[in-house]
Amino acid sequence: MAKTPGAGRTKTRLSPPLSPQEATELGCCFLRDMTANLALAGAALLVLCIPMLQFLGGKQYEAFVGVALIQCSIYALALWFVLSRRRGRMALGVILAVAVLARAIALLAPDALSTDVYRYIWDGRVQSAGINPYRYVPADPALASLRDEDIYPNINRAEYAPTIYPPVAQMIFLLVTRIQETATAIKLVMLGFEAVAIGAILVVLRADGLPPERVLIYAWHPLPIWEFSGAGHVDAAAVALLCLAMLAAMRGRGAAAGGILALATLVKPFVAVIAPALWKKRDWRMPAAFVAGVVLCYLPYLGAGRQVFGFLGGYSSEEGYLEGGGFFLVALLRRLGAAVPEGPLSAIVAAVMLAALASFIALRARRQRVDPWGPVLLATCFLVLISPHFAWYFAWPLPLLCRRIYLPLLYLTLACFILYLPEIKDWSDYFKAGLWLYGGFAILAFGDWMMRVTQPAAERAR
Repeated sequence: MAKTPGAGRTKTRLSPPLSPQEATELGCCFLRDMTANLALAGAALLVLCIPMLQFLGGKQYEAFVGVALIQCSIYALALWFVLSRRRGRMALGVILAVAVLARAIALLAPDALSTDVYRYIWDGRVQSAGINPYRYVPADPALASLRDEDIYPNINRAEYAPTIYPPVAQMIFLLVTRIQETATAIKLVMLGFEAVAIGAILVVLRADGLPPERVLIYAWHPLPIWEFSGAGHVDAAAVALLCLAMLAAMRGRGAAAGGILALATLVKPFVAVIAPALWKKRDWRMPAAFVAGVVLCYLPYLGAGRQVFGFLGGYSSEEGYLEGGGFFLVALLRRLGAAVPEGPLSAIVAAVMLAALASFIALRARRQRVDPWGPVLLATCFLVLISPHFAWYFAWPLPLLCRRIYLPLLYLTLACFILYLPEIKDWSDYFKAGLWLYGGFAILAFGDWMMRVTQPAAERAR
């Protein structure tokens, strides 16, 4: 059926014998029926948000994960509705309305998933006092006058870890806390960043000639709903800036793309992984703008000296990346009896593999300024090699999937809710989680590869 039915323009095998007006009416009926199905799926998503709030309030993580996975199943069904049919403007309205309502409900979530938002508020408070946030850990006596009963007791790693967040994230914390030092204020700002991301995705889809309803891939996904609006993670800002950088690169604005990507990287460094896919060969405006952006943003904080990188090294060690066991593939090889040495070798190998893929994607010929597959492949490789230990680290590739669906990567973004199960979260049993996450990924990736191999060459090129 045509997207917007009109007499003489509606495609249907029933015309003839139907008249053009009858074909138009039939097309309208199909669109209303499909939009109703989408609305029902959206209503189910919203209804499930209520018990999820209650489970978070009682810290019933098994129940929360169970309902979250049901939400993910409904999301997958709604995604199938969107990808399998052309829809009218009413469907986009339903998608955006459900996205807003779901986030409004998630704003009421307690701090059961993460307490990072309190570190954000603390860093903003420290800066407002004229103190470099990288200089002291929160428990340092120099910051005793800034402590209170609402924020300070909830800061994780307060006794030994300086802030880990890069300069642009720090600037966001400072600006938000000058308005209000509350978790709700942080969440509302992250909701604003999500609005920017969704708007940018819609523009990207239009530029690609894709249906705008594909924005559902991001807008209805339970992960950003609960991690950004529910927990207030600053990753929402990185996602918004990533979308804007991708849009600038698609329009051939290399300097703007490089500068915006620098801002995104200085919120969450891992988004820089897709830089090679945005770069146009022999165009040095993007890397020059990227470097300039990084230098300029670090300037206000250089007074901290070598401490300006915060807890980054300590975090890498704490999560087992420097020793190697933090990588799921390394842990798997060791369980299978392989003598993988301890130390930074595993991290070096992962970095070399990512660099090799990045070089290939950056230098290969493209039919588009920003080929949809490049960012998706880089993000997928990054997640599989690094195997993040926290669910919110799986959210940032979702805008990339709006342009090009890759089911194995989508599976990772949905299944990562299992990281909140107590036997995984409380005991840091990331190997068990990895078996479910990357075992399922491997099965889907093999199936996807087999389907591509058996496709005609013309279809594989699409």
